Amino acid sequence: MKVYTIDADTKERVYTRKEVADLVGVSTQTIRLWEDAGVIPSSVRDDNGYRYWREADLEQIKAYADLPAKDRRKK
Repeated sequence: MKVYTIDADTKERVYTRKEVADLVGVSTQTIRLWEDAGVIPSSVRDDNGYRYWREADLEQIKAYADLPAKDRRKK
């Protein structure tokens, strides 16, 4: 059984750092580093500090991950 995380306020699907990392093919550490560097959208955090990204954010993260590594370093 697959479990999905739904934002309680907006009722939209949100993605954990692990899910985002798996979908774009990088490590969870890379996602955290990209977020800290400001090159991907900031996550929303819940009361426990867990990071979540919305669907629209996921598309931007995928686009950034698809850039050649040399172009990612220039951001």
